[in-house]
Amino acid sequence: GFFGPALYGWRTYGDLGMINGLNTRHPTFYAAKLMQWFARPGDKILTTTSDYSSLTAYAARRANGSVALLVLNKSSTTALNGQIALTGFTPTASAVLRSFGIPNDEAARTNGPAAAQDLTTNNIANAAPTFTNTFPPLSLTLLTLSPAAPKLAAISPAPAGQFVFQLQGQPDVRYVIQNSSNLTSWVSVSTNTLTGPTLNVTNAVSPGVANQFWRAVWQP
Repeated sequence: GFFGPALYGWRTYGDLGMINGLNTRHPTFYAAKLMQWFARPGDKILTTTSDYSSLTAYAARRANGSVALLVLNKSSTTALNGQIALTGFTPTASAVLRSFGIPNDEAARTNGPAAAQDLTTNNIANAAPTFTNTFPPLSLTLLTLSPAAPKLAAISPAPAGQFVFQLQGQPDVRYVIQNSSNLTSWVSVSTNTLTGPTLNVTNAVSPGVANQFWRAVWQP
């Protein structure tokens, strides 16, 4: 192995593999393990940029409508505060954060508990179209951001015998419009994948029906 002071590491052998024997897992093993929550067939890779030379970001729109943001901090000594700005996507405030870094690898060095050596899973509560997060040195951080709930807003005036409402949601996310007369039994009327943040929906008002209720259901 190479033992230059500029590199992080404590193993005294050179091995470019992911495992060594049956029980020794290198950091690359956990990096590969993290990928199952990043992108799968059917997901869409998104364009990302970073103002930090030491922070590299990648993103994917999952087939279920969520966005996965993978951030690598390549600095060996400095935790970096990154401001995340999402374009055309509004997440719920709660997001899942999975990470691997020096503390996990140190747990392997000291023969710590298996859970401490594995990926760390936490939740954050400050996700928004623009928010900040701290990325530890030499770490991989994967944020899974769920789309905010859709909204329906009535549009008036509407043509006679019709009811027009606007679906406010996320682009590239599939929503099912449902109708009910009693808030108990719901009937699916249409399925829509938005190409923008809004969609106007026109429906006929059924004669003789005292009440009609509408809702939009996000279909992951």
